[in-house]
Amino acid sequence: MTELSPTVNALLVKTRDFVELAEVTRGGVTESFHRGIAVLTGPDGKVIAHRGNSKRIIYPRSAIKPLQTVAMVRSGMKLEGAELAITSASHRGTHEHIELVRSILSKAGLTDSDLQCPEGIKYNCSGKHSGFLTADVINGWSTNDYLAIDNPIQQKVIEVLEEFSGEKILHSSVDGCGAPLHLMTSEGVARAIGKFCLEEQDLFNNLIANGWVISNHGVPDAILLDAGFLAKNGAEGVFVVGTRSGYGVCVKIADGNLRAAPLIAIKMLHDNQLISDTQYFELQEKLRVPSLGGGKPQGEIIAI
Repeated sequence: MTELSPTVNALLVKTRDFVELAEVTRGGVTESFHRGIAVLTGPDGKVIAHRGNSKRIIYPRSAIKPLQTVAMVRSGMKLEGAELAITSASHRGTHEHIELVRSILSKAGLTDSDLQCPEGIKYNCSGKHSGFLTADVINGWSTNDYLAIDNPIQQKVIEVLEEFSGEKILHSSVDGCGAPLHLMTSEGVARAIGKFCLEEQDLFNNLIANGWVISNHGVPDAILLDAGFLAKNGAEGVFVVGTRSGYGVCVKIADGNLRAAPLIAIKMLHDNQLISDTQYFELQEKLRVPSLGGGKPQGEIIAI
């Protein structure tokens, strides 16, 4: 196990840093709660509102994939449309998703066998991996160790994360897909997402135009992307939302369950007058998570 520095240890999230953000109801009774941290930052990067301690460091997991795509583009990757979008995706491995990844690899002179993610091309991060590989090929960097933290594309990712979050990366580990994973504060993640939306308008437009690519049709990410917001989930209860005008939201659920996170994120926007009542209630209805009994709704998850 990697030994953590005293600085990192002092910043690690503790149980007391989480607050109740959502309740699960059934038959008029609150059956359970989801605790977490939620934070909203503005176009200037400053914190506008927070619930829980947003200065604690977390692993943002796949929620920062759009920022990894920034690193790929800055390294010379030139993709368009759905192919560009899938480099930010946690896709569902449909035939359409797999064909997009395979096309990217082919253009770089690579094949499925060059992917080093678990399960290969079917793995939900294979689009991101194809982007890493493409950047390495373009620059003549090694593709055999494209997941190593000292590979130039991974160093470019760290550079982008630090630039967009305004924070120094203090500790790194390995994500589920095998790529480097970096600790950031919740507010740093929100700030980075807001800056992405404000300054990377071409990538922002690409993602909202290809919402289904990011995961699949009808899932929370796609619902919000189709509505004009950047949205991306991450493992262990991380969910981000960004607006075209540069506001960013990061939600981290303590128990790692994502089901309440999208509802919490849009409530942060609504509570701070960043979306209209009409749009909020429309999104709330689409994102509703019912508590079923006998196959019929008996309650729901409510952001509080």
